Amino acid sequence: MINSLWVNIPELNEQLEQVQEIILQQIKPLKEPLSGLIRQQVTSGGKMIRPACLLLFNQFGSYNNLTQKLHAAAAMEVLHLATLIHDDVIDGSNLRRNVPTIQVRLGDRNAIYAGDYLLTVYFELISKVANNLNDVIFNALSIKKILQGELDQLQINRNLQASVKMYLREISGKTAQLIELSAQLGAILAQADKHIVHKARFIGHNLGMAFQIQDDVLDYLGSTKMGKPQSEDLKNGIYTLPLIYALNSSYEVKRFLELHPQLNNEQVQQVIQMVIAAGGVQQAQNLAYKYSSKALALIKQLPDIPARSYLQELTQRLLKRQQ
Repeated sequence: MINSLWVNIPELNEQLEQVQEIILQQIKPLKEPLSGLIRQQVTSGGKMIRPACLLLFNQFGSYNNLTQKLHAAAAMEVLHLATLIHDDVIDGSNLRRNVPTIQVRLGDRNAIYAGDYLLTVYFELISKVANNLNDVIFNALSIKKILQGELDQLQINRNLQASVKMYLREISGKTAQLIELSAQLGAILAQADKHIVHKARFIGHNLGMAFQIQDDVLDYLGSTKMGKPQSEDLKNGIYTLPLIYALNSSYEVKRFLELHPQLNNEQVQQVIQMVIAAGGVQQAQNLAYKYSSKALALIKQLPDIPARSYLQELTQRLLKRQQ
């Protein structure tokens, strides 16, 4: 079983296992120890939300090509892994999915090349499954939006004037765009009705926004199951939604960060308590709920097939998760 998220969907779980095997085949040309480290990341229990979205939305069309959709789903997860490896270099992360990150083991240079290699794998897979040149261009433009979101984060880090609008623009590219791409591409490859493709885009967007906000909330609530050190973003000066809400409402939080731009472990815990007391976590949770509600409302408009129920369940479980 890939992840407990899919325990009630045996068919999807089986397909995700096949997706994982495709990815493992793609990294075989790499030599050890790099291939082993990437294999660890692939098999260490990731949620595989992006390939799952592609596979679920692929059920809303009339065309069903198993090989095509499995390779497309693998492309989505490979792209996600590439961005994670690059993120870990930028953030100086020691752990990812409860295993040491590549740059900790092999250094930043090799980690960056590993991420770049996975990007080439992504494009190779996409070129094999694309129905036409427009599908390739569609994917390339999506990557551009993802990278814009990553660069937008530079405007927020350690910025005491960071706004909710700035944060939402960042995660719209950084996280939501790839889930949006996965959902939309799944429907496109299935030759679904254009109205379903349109809905897939906005369901993916809202689901991605809710997912990232909830991820950032869990960083403040101290989940021990995140697969990375707790409060890592805050310690690295990455300002996420709970803190931004608190900065906008609490002079105490802003003043503390003015006096302590570089936080030690004890100061990180102080800020977390101040953010919770200022209502920042609760406000972020409320916004995540709004995005989930938008996704659920759109999912209800999809044709009544099992995939619709699975998408509803997925959306609800992602909001309530503790990891």
